[in-house]
Amino acid sequence: MDIDLVTAVVRALGVDEPEVARWRQVCVRMHVKAKVGGVAGALRQLPANLATLTGRDSDVEQLLDIAAAAGGKATTVVVSAIDGMAGIGKTALAVHVGHLLAEQFPDGQLFVDLHAHSAGTSPRDSGEALGQLLQALGLDPRAIPPEVEERAKAFRNRLAGSRTLIVLDDAASEQQVRPLLPATAGCLVLVTSRNRLKALDDAHLLPLDVLDPGDAILLLRRHAGPGRIDDDAAAARIAELCGNLPLALRITAANLAHRRTWTLDHLEARLRAGLADLAAFDDGDRQVRAAFDLSYQNLTAAQQAMFRLLGLIPGPDCDVHAAAALLDTGLNEADTLLQDLTDRSLLAETAPGRYRLHDLLREYARTLAVAHESAKQRATALDRLLHYYAHTAQTASIAIARLPRAVPDGPAPAHAPDLTDPETARDWLRTEHPNLDDALAHARHLDHHTVALAAGMAEILLSEGPWTRALEVHQAAVEAAARLDRPAARATALNDLGRVRRLTGDSPGAADAFAQALEISQRIGDRLGEANALANLGQVRFRGWTTAGREDALTRALEIYRQIGDRLGEAVALTNLGRLQHMAGDFPGAADTLTRALEIFQRIGNRLGEANALNDLGRVGHQSADYPAAVDAHMRALEIFRQIGNRLGEANALNDLGCVHHQSGDYPAGVDAHSQALEISRQLGDRLGEAIALNDLGRVRCLAGDHPGATDAHTRAREIFRQLGDRDNEGWALTYLGQMHYLSGDFQAAADTHRQALEMLREVGNRFNEAWALNFYAATIAALGDRPQAFALYQQALAMNRELHKLDDEAISLEGIADHYLATGDPAQGLAYLNQALEIYRRLGMRADVERVQARLSELDA
Repeated sequence: MDIDLVTAVVRALGVDEPEVARWRQVCVRMHVKAKVGGVAGALRQLPANLATLTGRDSDVEQLLDIAAAAGGKATTVVVSAIDGMAGIGKTALAVHVGHLLAEQFPDGQLFVDLHAHSAGTSPRDSGEALGQLLQALGLDPRAIPPEVEERAKAFRNRLAGSRTLIVLDDAASEQQVRPLLPATAGCLVLVTSRNRLKALDDAHLLPLDVLDPGDAILLLRRHAGPGRIDDDAAAARIAELCGNLPLALRITAANLAHRRTWTLDHLEARLRAGLADLAAFDDGDRQVRAAFDLSYQNLTAAQQAMFRLLGLIPGPDCDVHAAAALLDTGLNEADTLLQDLTDRSLLAETAPGRYRLHDLLREYARTLAVAHESAKQRATALDRLLHYYAHTAQTASIAIARLPRAVPDGPAPAHAPDLTDPETARDWLRTEHPNLDDALAHARHLDHHTVALAAGMAEILLSEGPWTRALEVHQAAVEAAARLDRPAARATALNDLGRVRRLTGDSPGAADAFAQALEISQRIGDRLGEANALANLGQVRFRGWTTAGREDALTRALEIYRQIGDRLGEAVALTNLGRLQHMAGDFPGAADTLTRALEIFQRIGNRLGEANALNDLGRVGHQSADYPAAVDAHMRALEIFRQIGNRLGEANALNDLGCVHHQSGDYPAGVDAHSQALEISRQLGDRLGEAIALNDLGRVRCLAGDHPGATDAHTRAREIFRQLGDRDNEGWALTYLGQMHYLSGDFQAAADTHRQALEMLREVGNRFNEAWALNFYAATIAALGDRPQAFALYQQALAMNRELHKLDDEAISLEGIADHYLATGDPAQGLAYLNQALEIYRRLGMRADVERVQARLSELDA
């Protein structure tokens, strides 16, 4: 659904602006709801609500009043401690209120941690945060612009007309927050920060203080458990020692809950004794340090070691496997230690099996690690963790790879999850993506980890981006592998770099990277690396790289894959060869090649490859005029794409299905399928898919008589193809634009446009489209009055279309030759050629063309 188009249509119908706004809002909600539950569309992002939120009733009421008073208008609520104190409960309050307001914001609740005060992590750049938000709202990573301002515009556009709640946690400054604010009514933004964000215009500032003594005691009682605090005076003194800070109160109460022999006097004495060594802390943290010390001192040696080492991890959280690698222990022991630390409020389980340190606790744990572990011990622990992440990520990537990947170097970690299932592997990579990225940043001076982590992140970066980060990662890996003098690793990094360059439109840069990878792999005898480089080269389109060159590269890749017994590589190479054969007009050869690829994909259980091969077979059936077979193949592919949640494949299958429908004369079905494909492509940010859908939609509009709409669609498609450097498809769009000039009566402009299109198609070696475009050019030359040249062009087109088995275009060539004979006084020949064209149209089931030719024959008989 094109929201802008719907809005324009409603406005054109004379509807008043309030009603236009309501139409847009409904469209946006439909758009958002369509994404909920998809890969990038999970818009219920609030963390779990804190059941024991204490002492914040007035603050909650104030926030709810602000939301109610807003009346649907965008409102920014800044939750901030007066002195910027950590552990005050800002996030807990914002999340609690977010849950209370969730029903009032049905289009989603977004949560972003801006990391202003995360130990070991720089504050999150506004552009990075916008990238995360745009992906959550369903925008394909390839469509996310690099500039912060353009990302902010895209974000505001996505939220326009919706009712969405956004929580921006731990903000550093107004400058960081401003680009993340929506621009229109209907959204509510809650911002937490240790700083008072006074320069946020129109924001409602809510300074958050420590708890009052009564609420602090209540929180202590709730967390310590029934019967543990029976002396109000002692409880008040303990709360005062904790600074009435919620985090410190919870930790102290947890100590009391787990030490059944402790009395309140004993707890108070221990807290006071811990106040001595506070030199390294600011005044606001002194009593918190005492609470932390007390908790730490009552841990076992193993618990203390786990706590200290968790302060070293570069990422935001960890699971039991990462913790086991860090401590060099077994899974059961690591799990027990994590649970123990969670029970003592020193660790938070943010999701089942995932653990995170609070900012203050992370800094405290890091300080302890520096004091207790030597530099070598800390480096060894982190080395184990980084090796676990890299090796496991590479293993997961093998399960989801488009092309076969080499097994990771080095021994496998002692404990790692089973990631042989593709969906499980992809889920793991998505979950661990922030940890992998932070690990890579930490390893920037550790070349062997840089190379390994980049290889592990390659597939998830390729499929989900961000592309700018992917380019940085793989370029760093190429340079690190060169410094290590590891040619095989450098070739892998070059292949990964080239794939991202190709997807971002840098075809020459991609070809250069693949060529380097090929040379290295051949020199060191790495057959898999050589095959992958050749297979990648076979997919690159750019000026000077011919179809013959691509076919040769793919053929050589196929041969190597077969020699080394790699079935996935063989199937992928066959699929791409089949596409080239299809483009060259060898439909029987393409069908045979694609069928062999399909059989392999089915045999190895690769459903994505199976769907792609089926869709390609549908295209071959379409061009061979076997419409029933084409529809069947496209429908089977569409079903698989939807089952596995592949929106890009779904859009491709829908667009191809629309082509079959409009070719057989079912224009409404064609418009519907192309429109669905266009909507999905725009949601994904797939510019190539958008352009293809626009071009095909323009063709259906033309056939249905909507010439202005057709011209607009073809013009927009041509511009996108030009921006992408896709000469083949640009020639396709230009051919249709030439036809629109022809239909408007501007025959000279039509001839010029057709000549330009034919030059492009010949340049890329696409004989299939060249034969098709020749018919349009011939008709234009005839309209200009040059009958002999038009006749020669039609004869050339007829010969090519017969050679390529393109029956529908053969019929058009026959009609053009018939027109020549009828115009030059040879009606017998003209009728003969018209009847040949009619017979083909009947055989293909092209009802509209049958009716048109029959009407012409009736006129001639009369």
